Amino acid sequence: MAKMPRPPLQIGTWGKISRDEVTPGVWRAMARFRDFDGVTRKVEARAVSISKNDRGSKAEQALIAALRDRAMPAGDDITPDTRLNKLGEIWWLEFMDQDRAINTQRRYREVMDSYVIPGVGGLTIREATVSRLDRFLKATTAKHGSATAKLAKTVLSAMLGLAARHGAVSANPLRDVAKVPVSRKEVRALTVEEAAALRAGLRQWQESSQPRGRKRPDDLLDVVDVMLATGARIGEALAVRWKDIDLKAARPTLTVTGTVIYVKGEGMTIQEHPKSTNSRQRYYLPPFAVEMLLRRQVQQLVANPWDVVFPSSTGTLRDPGNFRKQWRSARYEIGFQWVTPHTFRKSVGTLLAKAEGMASASAQLGHSSEQITSRHYVQKTHEAPDMTELLQAFGEVAGGA
Repeated sequence: MAKMPRPPLQIGTWGKISRDEVTPGVWRAMARFRDFDGVTRKVEARAVSISKNDRGSKAEQALIAALRDRAMPAGDDITPDTRLNKLGEIWWLEFMDQDRAINTQRRYREVMDSYVIPGVGGLTIREATVSRLDRFLKATTAKHGSATAKLAKTVLSAMLGLAARHGAVSANPLRDVAKVPVSRKEVRALTVEEAAALRAGLRQWQESSQPRGRKRPDDLLDVVDVMLATGARIGEALAVRWKDIDLKAARPTLTVTGTVIYVKGEGMTIQEHPKSTNSRQRYYLPPFAVEMLLRRQVQQLVANPWDVVFPSSTGTLRDPGNFRKQWRSARYEIGFQWVTPHTFRKSVGTLLAKAEGMASASAQLGHSSEQITSRHYVQKTHEAPDMTELLQAFGEVAGGA
């Protein structure tokens, strides 16, 4: 009967250790080790035996130490015994190569450092079970809110997706954890009539003086008009440069090419791409926006270093955070407390969806799918169809009486 072949060693393990005395007092310990390239090699270590009773034990100890070092993950190797804090650093290097927006990078890093690593960073990949991760996410939701927990789940899913690609786990455990409960607020947008009232109120607010005679910002309405004319985000509107605008064309246009962000150590700067690739697009401008931009072009006597249409009062880039503070002061006095800068984007989406369909609204807002537009940017009417003729049957008297 043919002898069955010896099964191969597992990757990163070694076989039986043998010892022999190569010269008087010098012992050698040897073993076969299967390397991470799949090739099995002989590994040896030598040591001098001081006593006759040693018989190569020191050589074997030296060999075992060498084999353990050889079995340890080298560099960025990922194994089931890699801890999540180490996995996170490996994943981060891969994530940074994806050219994500700086604000996205900042938020993901903050979530990983502040929540993921302190919460589960000490677990190995094999210990990162569905139940343990589910418990962590529920605790994060209870303590820090569903938004933070959802982002922590996103980061963990990306990390363990990397581990799965390296064969350190058979499947990503985040697929089976419970969904993070998110309470979605109903979309509220400005009607055309409300937008007109808001613009009139904001114009009057700008022209009036504050107590103690201090002057209010006089261009909040201009920024709002750009957002209403395009659906751009506040950071994108404040990053618009004169070179991005063509007012001489038969159909004047404005092109969104970037967004204003804060970079630690640098201050405010323009990120040369918007939040998403789809957001970098050219918009045809309605007449009210064209008139406003022509007026600003004439009135702007001194150019600012950034060439932006809406600089700060000192000629620097305008901080979106400062704009929001100014807007909060104005909205309470004009009776639109519920309106945020993002409301203007939702108002554009709602108007276009009702008039031209969801596809047009999604294209204008630069979304990757109509579902995103419908779910987050279009106000629902909640109006039932007219079924009065059919429902009248319940009111008819039996027998025609």
